[in-house]
Amino acid sequence: MRYFITILLISLLQVSAFSQDSILIRLQEKMDQQEKAQKELVYSYNTISYVHKLDKHGVIKKTDTTKTWHKFKGDSLQEYTLLYSSNKKEEKSEGMKRRSEKVKLPKLNDPAYNFRVDPTSRKVAFNPKKPKKGDVAGVLLYDPRDLTCKQINATMPKLKWPVKELEMEMRFIQIKGFLFPSEFRVQVGWNALISKGRIRVESSNSNYKIYK
Repeated sequence: MRYFITILLISLLQVSAFSQDSILIRLQEKMDQQEKAQKELVYSYNTISYVHKLDKHGVIKKTDTTKTWHKFKGDSLQEYTLLYSSNKKEEKSEGMKRRSEKVKLPKLNDPAYNFRVDPTSRKVAFNPKKPKKGDVAGVLLYDPRDLTCKQINATMPKLKWPVKELEMEMRFIQIKGFLFPSEFRVQVGWNALISKGRIRVESSNSNYKIYK
């Protein structure tokens, strides 16, 4: 009986591992297909961002509002317009043009990462086996019907100077079969030689346009 139970447990673990690998493979294939399909895609959208300056306790000291328009080809910014900024210094420097809302995520078959799939909650947790400064860890939420990415939450296990704190969340929307970022939230603190601070940025996109 004991041997039967042992064999049963091994079999269940093998089935579970196969199921996890299958989901990871299909998710990565879907993301690769999306990346290829959107490589030459030209599109634009409007963004409204609230930039909260925080004190050391996380209390908001000041909030600035910025409205922008972006036009992309693939993931390359082609055109940019600052529509409004409550921060006049930001307005003079063309707003948030040079600020990036990207984070480099690992491939779901990257051997340097651990992945854990939870089909019930439709999540994939990921973390580097041997974290280096700047590597990310977090959770990816997916739609089980078409295996598209719905949301990504990420942090940095080992922060990269001058960053002292980082936590981000990005949500996605599907339009005409293409996946676009819809909401973005990041809280970051830094301490460089001549500058330090702590902010939370909350952005949402709208008025998507795809150019044929």
